[in-house]
Amino acid sequence: MLLKRQNYLPVLWIQQGIKLGNSFHYRQKQNLIHNSLNLVVFLIIISFVGLLLWLGTMISPWFYLPLAAVGFGWSYFMLFILVVHEASHNMFIVVKNLQQAKAWNRFFGCMVCIPFGINYIKHWEIGHQIHHIHPVEPQDPQNCPETIYTGKKLFKYLAKVLLIPGYAILRIDYACSAEQEYGSNWWLTISSGFIWILSLSLETIYLNWQVAVAAFLGIQVLVVFNTLKITIEHGGEIGRRDNFCLRSCSSFFLLRRLLMPFNISLHFEHHLNYCVPWYDLMNYHLQLKTIVPVEFQADIFKFNGQVWQQINSRSCNE
Repeated sequence: MLLKRQNYLPVLWIQQGIKLGNSFHYRQKQNLIHNSLNLVVFLIIISFVGLLLWLGTMISPWFYLPLAAVGFGWSYFMLFILVVHEASHNMFIVVKNLQQAKAWNRFFGCMVCIPFGINYIKHWEIGHQIHHIHPVEPQDPQNCPETIYTGKKLFKYLAKVLLIPGYAILRIDYACSAEQEYGSNWWLTISSGFIWILSLSLETIYLNWQVAVAAFLGIQVLVVFNTLKITIEHGGEIGRRDNFCLRSCSSFFLLRRLLMPFNISLHFEHHLNYCVPWYDLMNYHLQLKTIVPVEFQADIFKFNGQVWQQINSRSCNE
């Protein structure tokens, strides 16, 4: 691959690309419109979860359990992309006062993260910034090389996540030293456990046992979605590139908008300028294509079969 062989930083077009992204910067948006859009979409996701809960009182378990588990997992996945990821860049909620903006984004980020036992401040406010500076390096707590799976390792891992109860929750075989440096947080663990025990109990009592089971299985589906997301973002030879600016790519494939919502698969653009909100990433991409040299585009923008080749490639830690 051309980008793997290139050891120098193509300063001009990367700088031009970053500057182009500033024209889509969240600070350029009208706060009321931006915030309203994000909050409305957030409420739509919550409403979809409510619909899944209600359908569990009407549909046979044979149909409901597999479909609802996917639905719940997809909903959790969307919440992390829309709320947590955008909040980590201080742009889920935008206000002029930076301290207020940080407080609002932290509130929404924690609201989504706590039920899943994730320390929002350490893993997202801090950890995600480290990821942008040192992607796929040992100090990257979100995508350290040992936890980006491709090929047989990926398929084996996904099978374990889906088929072994508790595998995803207990994070068996998951070893990222940078993340382990966070240490234990018993308050977070207890809070997460309490939320799930309470919610699953209420769902069983007032709705149906299958609702509780599907909601819980959704965690495993969430891990599958997130693992595949990481693979297409940084997997294979992409994660081994010398230039950290080029250790991500954008992927385009059938059902992309459904499987990777909120333009999360436009990851090269996001890493180039992470101040571009999700709804403007496609506009950014279309203009960026006029700046990226033609000889680099095949290594940055992946389509259909190229995405599959990346998923089925050699792991970045091999």
